[in-house]
Amino acid sequence: MLVLAPALYRHRTGHWLPTDHAKIRGWVDKLLERKLPIKEKPLDPVLQDFKEFIDREPLVRMMATEMFQEIPVTPPYNKDPTKFEPQIRNYDEMFECINTVLGEGPQWYKSNDEDVMGLVGFPINAILDWPMGTRSGYYFFTMKSVNAHWKAVLDKWKTFLSTRESLSVLDPVTGWLSADALQVLAAKGNDGVDNYSFSQLYQCDPSAPYYGFESWDKFFTRQFRDGVRPIASPHGVADLSMVIVNACESTPCFRRENVQLQDTFWLKSQPYSLADMLDGRDKARPFVGGQVYQAFLSALSYHRWHAPVSGKVMSIENVTGTYYSENYYEGYANIFHGKPRPDPNAPNNSQAYIAEVATRGIITIQADNREIGLMAAVFIGMCEVSSCEFFVKPGDRIKKGDCIGTFHFGGSTHCLVFRPETNLKFDDPGPYDDEENNKKVNSLLALVV
Repeated sequence: MLVLAPALYRHRTGHWLPTDHAKIRGWVDKLLERKLPIKEKPLDPVLQDFKEFIDREPLVRMMATEMFQEIPVTPPYNKDPTKFEPQIRNYDEMFECINTVLGEGPQWYKSNDEDVMGLVGFPINAILDWPMGTRSGYYFFTMKSVNAHWKAVLDKWKTFLSTRESLSVLDPVTGWLSADALQVLAAKGNDGVDNYSFSQLYQCDPSAPYYGFESWDKFFTRQFRDGVRPIASPHGVADLSMVIVNACESTPCFRRENVQLQDTFWLKSQPYSLADMLDGRDKARPFVGGQVYQAFLSALSYHRWHAPVSGKVMSIENVTGTYYSENYYEGYANIFHGKPRPDPNAPNNSQAYIAEVATRGIITIQADNREIGLMAAVFIGMCEVSSCEFFVKPGDRIKKGDCIGTFHFGGSTHCLVFRPETNLKFDDPGPYDDEENNKKVNSLLALVV
């Protein structure tokens, strides 16, 4: 079963980037104004190494060059109606812009237009937004050697975001701990149901500098206070082992049944391909014919993962994959009324596709409830969100609701995979629309029937 709104007009999933692409162009304009020429500010060594790799590899250089040349020269893909070229015209400029980003934390953007704040999530994604959708960009961003360099770049940024130098973006006047930012973050956590303040929702010390957070990463991986997210115990359900809870604070986007061992996931319909998603045919066989539930995380929300069931951890695997690949048929190959209509926030509309190719963490759990049996959870890194950390290991016993891991710098999307023998009644079976309908972590996802 597939439930998905038409991709063409979908909102910007998770508020990672603004809905209006003009705001991205404006942000990139300001970035271009701030970046220094290479002769004044040398490229970070990881970027210099990446650039030299492209320079000396003919096929890679061809893709990296042509992915900018293939961007249409008509609005809105160019800078503006009077300048028929992309804002960033080549990979040299791309690296100069990323060089500026690597020395900064994600910024809070105070604006009367709350949509602008979405830019804090994916600054590198904003730089690559249009090249990702070209034919050459598709090949460039799927190359294993290229992704090895992206990993080095993002690891370098992750290291910076774990230092005290990254705290500047938490400034209590202009940053993430300002009054307006805390109000927005609390509203997202309350989701129209509760009335907690930020400090009532999350473990922190408002009397301490930066609320006691030691880095941007500590702020972003903040934890809920005890009791804020209780484990679901639905009225009338005598056997709570029949309850499966939400593993992430997230909004549902897909639910598919009778999922196949191997499928053509790169098509526009993006069917799940279990062998690719779970990194191996043998690992995937128990789930053939079962179902996959996928939900995305918001940039403004909670980014840790919790156990959806009680049981034993059978396996854990971190799979290195792509970082900026989108489904080709959501790029410029998406033709509408004879004109290309690429996803303006790639890979927003490619979430099922990236479940098979992106960097991801996979855990399998043998549930105590035999009717659930073996299940899998796949935590998928998307663009800058590329670090998946598990807090548990194979052989551990876990209880439903236990915190089992986290994304670093962000949240992304995740899938829960069930066997065909597991009969489930979902609390929200769909269809899922374009509006963010946040499901609280540890709340009811489904009942075994």
